[in-house]
Amino acid sequence: MNFYAVIMAGGSGTRFWPASRQKRPKQLLCLTGRRSLLQQTVDRLSPLVEPRRILVVTGRAHAEQVGDQLPELPPENILAEPQGRNTAAACGLAAAWVARRDPQAVCLVLPADHLITDETLFVDTLRRAAELAAGQEVLVTLGLTPHYPATGFGYIETGPTLDPEPPSISEVAAFHEKPGLATAREYLAGGRHLWNSGMFAWRAGTLLDELEAHQPLLAQGLKELAPALCGPDQDAALERIYPDLPSISVDHGVLEKSSRLRVVKADFGWSDVGSWEAMAELWSLDQQGNACQDGPLVALESQGNLVSAGGRLTALLGVEGLVAVVTDDVLLIAPRSRCQEVGRLLEELKQRDQEEYL
Repeated sequence: MNFYAVIMAGGSGTRFWPASRQKRPKQLLCLTGRRSLLQQTVDRLSPLVEPRRILVVTGRAHAEQVGDQLPELPPENILAEPQGRNTAAACGLAAAWVARRDPQAVCLVLPADHLITDETLFVDTLRRAAELAAGQEVLVTLGLTPHYPATGFGYIETGPTLDPEPPSISEVAAFHEKPGLATAREYLAGGRHLWNSGMFAWRAGTLLDELEAHQPLLAQGLKELAPALCGPDQDAALERIYPDLPSISVDHGVLEKSSRLRVVKADFGWSDVGSWEAMAELWSLDQQGNACQDGPLVALESQGNLVSAGGRLTALLGVEGLVAVVTDDVLLIAPRSRCQEVGRLLEELKQRDQEEYL
């Protein structure tokens, strides 16, 4: 059975503003090393999936940049959404595209903007999930072992263990929204909850069947699209049909309603790179806990600062716990503890009609 990788590259990554912009979202940035997050995602798939079976779903505005970054992919493998319609539509579009070629093929669905530290274990875990999806008509999600009481992630509550051999396979008892701190602590202590990674494996046909059962309007739109996929009329059909598809996440629209769920426990070292604050774990720190993405750093009486200076010399004196990001046209300075609030600045820029900075 063939494996296809479906890379979801439609997000904007607003919490990485001002480096991440509408025209160049987070997944296209080089936040660690010389390869973008998207390129690293494709690189780590090489032991499992060849480039002709890697599919990228992205926004039309970014399709050309995706193609430039991934010249090894056939151009037709870049599916450009004319309008974002959330993850159920994006997953369904990819499944319909794959089903035109091989309806029994397994789709490995992965975000474009995550970082993985143990790539060998990552590939082994993906293979485990893919083989499970190939052998049974199930929807498989990867659940990450929680290491702290995170309130920014959804959780998967595990049911009975079906196969304890690592990486273990369990039934799914329930999905839970992002919890409050007290509930997150209970989840961590109980040992039955995993972080929802947003990584999945399923046969293309199985997902389309589940969409028909739980999201019939979306399924009908995909059926109308299907004859044009992989052909010269694909873009015109997407423009005509796709913007009217229901907008709902695959978690809410399908997974929470399905009885065909399995979860594979994942322990391969993971970061969703959710904000500038996350870079403290990914960039090298000096003895005072300061980190600079690129360029030389001189820090006196300064602790716990994060700087992205575009290769410029960074000089810190008597400051603590700040994030400073420099681009050609913007300087951002904020407390590290408030990185998650960067979106407020974007809303303010919109109110001031300064959208050239977005």
